[in-house]
Amino acid sequence: DPFPMASPEAKRLMSSSSLSSATSAWSGMKTGLASRFGFEPSSSSGGGPSTFSGVGGRSSSPSGSDSEDEDGGAYIGPDAFDRAPSLPWPAYLKGRCVSAFGALYGDTPFPEIVRILHLSATLFFMIGGYWLLRSLKDPVLAAICGVEVIPRAKMLSVFIVLGVVTVYNYLLDVLPRHTLFYYFGLTYFFLFGLIATLLASPTYGLPNAIPSPDRWLGWASYCTIESFGSLMVSLFWSFTNSITLPSTQKSTYGFLTAVAQIGSILGPTVVTLKTQDWGIAGVYWVGAFCMLGVVGSIYT
Repeated sequence: DPFPMASPEAKRLMSSSSLSSATSAWSGMKTGLASRFGFEPSSSSGGGPSTFSGVGGRSSSPSGSDSEDEDGGAYIGPDAFDRAPSLPWPAYLKGRCVSAFGALYGDTPFPEIVRILHLSATLFFMIGGYWLLRSLKDPVLAAICGVEVIPRAKMLSVFIVLGVVTVYNYLLDVLPRHTLFYYFGLTYFFLFGLIATLLASPTYGLPNAIPSPDRWLGWASYCTIESFGSLMVSLFWSFTNSITLPSTQKSTYGFLTAVAQIGSILGPTVVTLKTQDWGIAGVYWVGAFCMLGVVGSIYT
């Protein structure tokens, strides 16, 4: 028989109760990986496709498609645990947000709207703080170390960024993505706050009007700002792409970009309008507090 599995004997063998029970037992086996992460097979009536209980007991299709939870549209999948919690919203404000987003971007589930608003706030503080500090990057280095060291500082920042990215890649494998915002956001807040404090120092900071390449504060300021711009933006988009639905990405990424543009305008505007009143160290502190805004918007 050139087709042995189509023969009457094969059909009788496949329909036997012993083989069917063995097949069912095999289909119901639990692997160690599935038990560890909570992706366990569950039976479905009518011979339909089986589902897998995801993180937190929620189910998702084995095809990898996005499914909705009881809130109506929240992202479900292997990265579902990689999200920051959301605060409750008043019913009136919830209705207004749904109506506004519906008029601009079509039907968008409310959990996705909340997520986009939090992400837009994160990007606003991130881009606004970066452009504020970037406006001070070259002037601070030139005032402390001299304008001739700017090319060397640019080359040094490349190696600093490579080191920071190496640490980032390691932490990405061992920590949830949203916790990286806490670690890096608080780290940059501490660094920018320390630099802002030292900029007001008569010995190390701007009151010392004698530029010298040996003054490390100018190098530290320049390289810290460069590493922040290279690292945090890539972290943001990696995190955002992992927790938003593809349909939401198409319709609302323009909103994220528009909010980021507002931040990029306000940051240099603060430098232009407030440097005379607050001093460079005071404006530098504004950029440092933007890092707390990044952490707070992700946490909430």
